[in-house]
Order: sequence, then structure tokens, then C-alpha cells
Amino acid sequence: MNRVRLPLVLALLTLLATACGDGGIADNRGGGAGSGDVEAPEGIYPVRMDGQVGFIDGTGDLVVEAQYGYTLEPSEGLMAVATMREEWGFLSVDSLEWAVEPQFNNVSPFADGLAAADFGGRAGYIDETGETVIEARFEAARRFSEGLAAVKEGGRWGWVDPAGEMAIPARYAATRDFSGGLAAVAQDELFGYVDTTGEIVIEPAFADAFSFVDGLAAVKQDDGTWGFIDESGEFVLDPTYYGAQSFSEGYAAVRIGAKWGFIDREGRVVVEPRYDRVGNFAQERAAVQTTDGWGYVTPDGTLAIEPQYSRANDFARGLAQVGTADGKYGYVDRGGRMVWEPTY
Repeated sequence: MNRVRLPLVLALLTLLATACGDGGIADNRGGGAGSGDVEAPEGIYPVRMDGQVGFIDGTGDLVVEAQYGYTLEPSEGLMAVATMREEWGFLSVDSLEWAVEPQFNNVSPFADGLAAADFGGRAGYIDETGETVIEARFEAARRFSEGLAAVKEGGRWGWVDPAGEMAIPARYAATRDFSGGLAAVAQDELFGYVDTTGEIVIEPAFADAFSFVDGLAAVKQDDGTWGFIDESGEFVLDPTYYGAQSFSEGYAAVRIGAKWGFIDREGRVVVEPRYDRVGNFAQERAAVQTTDGWGYVTPDGTLAIEPQYSRANDFARGLAQVGTADGKYGYVDRGGRMVWEPTY
């Protein structure tokens, strides 16, 4: 589920479960065999119990009792957390204490020391102490990337710098974040790319366009096919795919015919297209869906975790959140061991 309450544009929520459960503090650590050479996960991870969010550590121990409403992925040592009253603040990942007291309608994760915050209808930016650094004057705001943040004014998107100055005027119908010094922008329903000065580097010519990753970007042609261009706008991998995702860990998901697989940067198929849907590679695992459910493959196409789940998220910090058919969510490690048995 995406939790996006306009006007602030947010990242995906890490918790997807519906409220229900037994309540109280439970030991939900999964049993079973160990994970061999899989490194121990680090950090804290949100879990939902009895309709509220608490946190476990990488071993599956409950370290913060369920008491919150929602949370985002941690960034720069802080985790955005909403109370049950839907007021957002930030917890310190180290101390698990409030670093920024809950007071905002919505927030983004921190990036470059700043986080977007909704002050009740207008978005601005705060620092890690909660002080306002850029006044709340925008219709919508995204997190900083490469020193600039996309903001919306007058129904159009541009970019602001950390001092609050408009580095690129708000003149685009849609944008993606900067990556590799370039950002995709939409003009007259076609996407092109601008640099950090706002100069058009690649002329608008695509029906859709993703951010650059390691010098390549997935773009969509008018006929619905996808390919990959370099920073000059030239196709490196021709538009022969019926779907594509950005590269991650050197591999990109592509749809060949009716099924999804993965290619490397040279366009060689490394995971055969046999899956209905896929995620992205993270920590050498990618979520894949078959008729049996979701599981995970390695870059050589080997099934690391057999398809069995109703939902599977990308791995992050050693664990991945997975869902069961009855609407519960738990965590598995890279070896497939259930670290937190699914709860509501």
C-alpha cells in the first residue's frame, strides 16, 4: 500500500498489513534451521501487532512495543514514524527516542540532512532537530537527491536547493529525482532529461522515462516498448522489451513476451523470463512471482527462497518483509529463515 496524503509526496510505507491481532508483546521469532553464510541483519524493522506498529531487531526480538500508526524506511539515522493520531515525527534509530517530536501532517525520509514536512497544507523542509530550514510554501515536496529537491508550485514541478532558492523554476508537468546529474522531466506529455542547471540535455521524446542508474536509464517509446539509453540519449539496449525497470546491482528486470526476467548491462538474459511479476535485486536477491506465489532468485537465476508468499518486498538491511494469504506480514532473511513469524 502506498501512503500518500497530498500535498506531500512520500516514499512507500514499509508496513502493509491490515490492523488486527492478539495484542501485547509477543515473542514471534521464527524457528527452523540457520542461514549458513548469511550475515546477521542490522538495524530495526517495523512490525504490526493488534493494529499498531512496533519494532524488532535483526534477530527478531521486539525492542519497541507496538504503539505507533505508520513508519517509513530509516535514513541518516532517523526513522519517520506516525503516532496513532497520524502526527509524524522522527525516532533515533540508535536510542529509539524521539529526535523530532511528532507534529507534522506528513514527512519524507531525511536526505542531505533535510526532510520534507507537511505543515498543514503546505510543505517545507526541516533539519534533524526539527527546526524549519525552508519555509512551508510548496504544494508538494520530495526528498533531496544530489543537492536538489523536487517541489511543486502553481501545479508545476521544479527544484529547490538547500538554502530554499529555486534552482530550477517550476515549469514541468512531472519529474523524477536527480541521479547521475540528470533528471527526467515531462514537457507536453513527453519525457526528456535536464541537468542540475535546468538545461535540457536529452530532448523530450519518450512516453515515459526512469532515472539513470550507473549511466543507463529505462525509457518507453510511443509504441509501448522499452529500452535503455545512455547519458547522451542514445539507445544502448534497443527498445525491444514490453516492460522494464531500472538497473539495480547491475541487473534490470525486463518483460519479454508475457513474462519477466532479468538482463545484465550488456543485454544478456541472466534470469530467464518465466515470472508473472518481479521486484528489484537488492542484496543479491530479487522477488519473483509464479502461480505458487512470491519467492526470491539470485543473479544466476537460482531460486533462493521458493515461491510461497502472497507478497514479497525487496530486501533491505538483511531482511525482507513477506505476506501470507491470510493478510499477515513477517520477515525472512536471505537464506529464507523466518525471523519474525507473520502477524497482523
